Amino acid sequence: MLLFLPSHAVSRPAFLKRGPCATQTRLFTARIPACKSDVENGAQVDALSRRDVLSSAMACNTFFLGIQLCTQPASAAAPAASGDWSSPGLNVPEDKDTPKFYKTSSGVKVQELSSGSSAGAGAKEGDLVLLDYVLRRSNGYFIYGTIEGVSFQPKDVPVGPVALRLGDPKVVLGLQEVLLGMRQGQKRRALVPPEVGYVDCTQQEPQPPTFATRRQLQNHCKEPLLFEVQVLRITPA
Repeated sequence: MLLFLPSHAVSRPAFLKRGPCATQTRLFTARIPACKSDVENGAQVDALSRRDVLSSAMACNTFFLGIQLCTQPASAAAPAASGDWSSPGLNVPEDKDTPKFYKTSSGVKVQELSSGSSAGAGAKEGDLVLLDYVLRRSNGYFIYGTIEGVSFQPKDVPVGPVALRLGDPKVVLGLQEVLLGMRQGQKRRALVPPEVGYVDCTQQEPQPPTFATRRQLQNHCKEPLLFEVQVLRITPA
């Protein structure tokens, strides 16, 4: 059995009379049962079962918990992360030891991850470049990777390096900009804007190997895309 107090019997703090929590608080106060202490001090205690008393106490605790949650100040918003990525999904706290991003003339944002071999010349137009790559959306959503075990890529999806010839119009222009000058073993991360990305979603290289992975690319090819590439071998023209 629950006891209900008349509305004039409930003392309501002034800060609960308005604001975003007012509606919630009115729902609490309109049906607040007598608290355990109130029941024990009154004549009704003999008529109440132990279950009624416990139920009444729990309801009171819930009510005052609601007041506490409403009156606590909202947590301060996390500070905006720094960095040169346009997508909030890629913003991370800046680390002084992490390589900085730079932007090419076409708007591709590049980060050097490893320098690779110091022997030999960097890749140039006309060279055939063998590389591994991982392709994601700008928010980090995985699309395809040539490396086994990356993200949640199914094990039945073929993996393995791909060969791209720099200067071939079929190769994504923004990716060619990233590859130019790279040496064997060097690794870069780049955010490629759609203007120099997959202008033709079904014809430009590199293309994922299966229907499902190509469909993933087609769904997102008009967005900025994140490439992580590592040059494995360079065959001069």
